[in-house]
Amino acid sequence: MNNDLSIHYSHLEQCSDEIFLEIFKYISLHDLYHGFYKLNQHINNILHSITELSLILDKPEDINDEAVCFFASRIYHLIVRHSSVVHFNRFPSLRSLISLFPCDRQLRHIKTKDLPNLTHLTLGFTVIWDCEISVRLCRRIISNKFPKLRYCSLWPPAFDINMSVIKTPLLTHIELKEGNFDDLCVVLNSCPNLKYLQMLVSIYAKAPSKHVEILSVTRLDVSFIRRDPNWIEKFDQLLSLLPNIKRLFIDICVIHIDFNQLSRILKQRLIHLHYLQCKIHAIAFPIKINNIQQYHPLFKNIDLKEIDNNDCRCGGIKLCLNGQRKE
Repeated sequence: MNNDLSIHYSHLEQCSDEIFLEIFKYISLHDLYHGFYKLNQHINNILHSITELSLILDKPEDINDEAVCFFASRIYHLIVRHSSVVHFNRFPSLRSLISLFPCDRQLRHIKTKDLPNLTHLTLGFTVIWDCEISVRLCRRIISNKFPKLRYCSLWPPAFDINMSVIKTPLLTHIELKEGNFDDLCVVLNSCPNLKYLQMLVSIYAKAPSKHVEILSVTRLDVSFIRRDPNWIEKFDQLLSLLPNIKRLFIDICVIHIDFNQLSRILKQRLIHLHYLQCKIHAIAFPIKINNIQQYHPLFKNIDLKEIDNNDCRCGGIKLCLNGQRKE
């Protein structure tokens, strides 16, 4: 028995560093530390060379775990599932930060000098008492203070519409949850290479008061607050800011929809549109389903589905439209 164990142990020792690194990709950070650290110098050296690690902080005290302290400088991806303070300067290599429940205390520690390599930032629903903290962070995001940032998701965004425009060239994908159109104008004018916009339009959104100079966005995913009575007017105002959209994804939950009006807005605002996907949740539809195709050339494929509770709680049906124009 002992001889068999020693044989297996000697074979494990002979594995190359590359094999260990491949195996360790499938083992959690905590299990790596508590299961392998201090076994021998060879393993220790490999553990010290590992990068691109991921970490989830469920509780405030998780950050003081021995494994977290050991690997902190090599953690690339961090998810925070609590609203307490996190000293992000402990993770200087961080590329991706997702905070699900950020509040004032946590936002204060998202600093440019501590996160120089950040490329992806996602902030869940932000509960704050001091609005200026959120405004300052949003200002840094679109003022190129995070010079490597490529993706950002904010809920809700809080931009100073009177701020001076400083170009943020690498930001190509942004998500604004419950955003208004003045927030969007600030983003568009600050991000010359923005290509992909996702937006949940605020129920309080009003017509934009700012002029847009940069028209780089070519893909739009848009949704509206459930049963927003003014969604179609807001949709029109939104598209007026984004005339170069080529790919459009719409998700709406309404009581009534006028396909003729929807088609007219698409034809007027988006002359470059070549792909459309539209999901409409409604109590009922006022026209025969087969007649919808006549309103717009991209209303080609129609699929009618029952709505389950996980999809929408309006108690109606879901109509899916999609179509693609040949270039």
